[in-house]
Amino acid sequence: MKERGDGLLRGTFADIYYNGLRIIGCSKIEAKITVNREEVQIGEDIDSSIVSLKGEGTISINRFYSAFENVREEICAGRDPRGTIITKLEDPNAVGGQIERYQINNVALNEFTVAYEKGAVVKSEFPFGFTPSDMINLDKIEEK
Repeated sequence: MKERGDGLLRGTFADIYYNGLRIIGCSKIEAKITVNREEVQIGEDIDSSIVSLKGEGTISINRFYSAFENVREEICAGRDPRGTIITKLEDPNAVGGQIERYQINNVALNEFTVAYEKGAVVKSEFPFGFTPSDMINLDKIEEK
């Protein structure tokens, strides 16, 4: 298949869900898995071995409501609530109308910031952590 600009995926049609509820105003999500390695010497070569994986990310929203307030209240009460994020990318330009979805379990929100700027759209970011083995690809867009 020849690459063309009209076949590129766009986030315009993406949706994010937290514990089954659509996050209204979500403008961006980033979830990454970092591979932690330890150097090992084999003969004269220095190689590496995986010792652990770390999952972390950020949800960015244009605020329409007090997002994740129930989670903040639970944390302030001494509890450690965990949630599930599902990402859904359904771009009408995707080859064959395919959908990409990820499910991220064991999500722990890590920061809650209150910030406003007069005359500007209110935006918030919510960093989170997760266990990498709890990130599942539900649907992937295949190369055609």
